[in-house]
Amino acid sequence: MSAIERRRSALCVDAQTRAPRTCYESLRPREREVMTLVVSGLLNKQVGGELGISGITVKAQIGQ
Repeated sequence: MSAIERRRSALCVDAQTRAPRTCYESLRPREREVMTLVVSGLLNKQVGGELGISGITVKAQIGQ
């Protein structure tokens, strides 16, 4: 693998990790809470129960 190919590969990996981080940082604090619980494997209804909101509200915040 040439130096150019290694650099191109490194840039691609950097871009792939930067995009999700940027999206996460753009979320409001409540949306971050919801996302953390959803990613941990909880169902919308369970997330709602944890946060004291309805499952429909969870769904709406996931959509954001």
